[in-house]
Amino acid sequence: MCFVPLGTYPVPVERLAGIERALRMWEGPQRRDHRGRQPRRGAEAPPTFGATELWAKRDDFSGEPWGMSKVRKLEHYFGDARASAAQRVLTFGPLGSNHALATALYGKQLGFEVHLQLWPEPPSERVRQTLLAEHALGAKLFLTGTLDERALVELADANVAQASSLRSESNPQAGSLRHTYIIPPAGTDPIGAMGYVEAGLELGEQAARGELPAPDFVHVAGGTGGVAAGLLIGLRLAGLSARIVAIRCVAPEVLTEMRLVFLARRIHQRLAQLAGVDAASLPQPQPDDFLILHAHAGAGYGQPTPDSERARELFAAESGLVLDPIYTAKAGAGVLSFAASEAGAGKRHLFWHTYAHCDLGGLAAGARWQNLPAMFHPFFNLSQ
Repeated sequence: MCFVPLGTYPVPVERLAGIERALRMWEGPQRRDHRGRQPRRGAEAPPTFGATELWAKRDDFSGEPWGMSKVRKLEHYFGDARASAAQRVLTFGPLGSNHALATALYGKQLGFEVHLQLWPEPPSERVRQTLLAEHALGAKLFLTGTLDERALVELADANVAQASSLRSESNPQAGSLRHTYIIPPAGTDPIGAMGYVEAGLELGEQAARGELPAPDFVHVAGGTGGVAAGLLIGLRLAGLSARIVAIRCVAPEVLTEMRLVFLARRIHQRLAQLAGVDAASLPQPQPDDFLILHAHAGAGYGQPTPDSERARELFAAESGLVLDPIYTAKAGAGVLSFAASEAGAGKRHLFWHTYAHCDLGGLAAGARWQNLPAMFHPFFNLSQ
């Protein structure tokens, strides 16, 4: 297994005591009873919530200058790229993709030429700053046109062997892709997910040292599923039985239980091959290992919800955690909702915090939108 160290581990775990206290004061939904009477304030708050524990795993501390979930994945991709003698890396994502930006940032540090194939998303200041930062980092930007989330599934499921064939020197059809290492969208395949197998083992070691009790549920933001699937394998290898709860933030066809199990089993097979052992000797992923919460996706990718905005405010005020509106705020809302439900009350919940705020203004210093390829100009306010 090829690897380039980029992060600093283990990242800490901490109890979200402030959020626990705040939740005990939250009022339950004020539904009228069968006689049409309004219940007394707070009457429907779960009576067992006082026994519920909330913890966080701080992957926002995973790397410098920018820690987040992508660091663990990119350590394996860039290691594989070096072993392949690649000179450049190519990856994909929407205009504001943190994955694309992280690839540009760490790729530059490691001396790779970075190519980014990007597709449109609603323009925002964050999107514009991301594009400027990528340009300032020297990445070559290309606009692919509209790519819906079903196409994202197809790209994320691309066979690694096919990608290896494309970048092979002996492939007569490789053309400009020679010496190019291809990273799938969001870094979701068995190579990138190995970073989260290691993360699951890391959590197991922290539990064994008494830094936190073994969780009943581990909650993650649900995108293309690489974090959830990799964590499941790592947790089982560490002897932890926690169920993975993925809070869906993308279209329903992108994140399904079937896809999660399929990806986890591919990771399982890769791990067995790397370790030189019979796959049957390793814990086998099962459908019941995963739970997907679908109620927090809202109107779609990148569209905040009232609950996600409320979660952003609560996490910031009571724990100091900064959540992003696209993924982790919806995941935070899912954690709060599930922890207060009948299935979650009285249990130990770990929120895997995969977002780190980055000063894009600093990364984009000196970059001007006029110097970006012309196809990106419409995403900037040309009246200013």
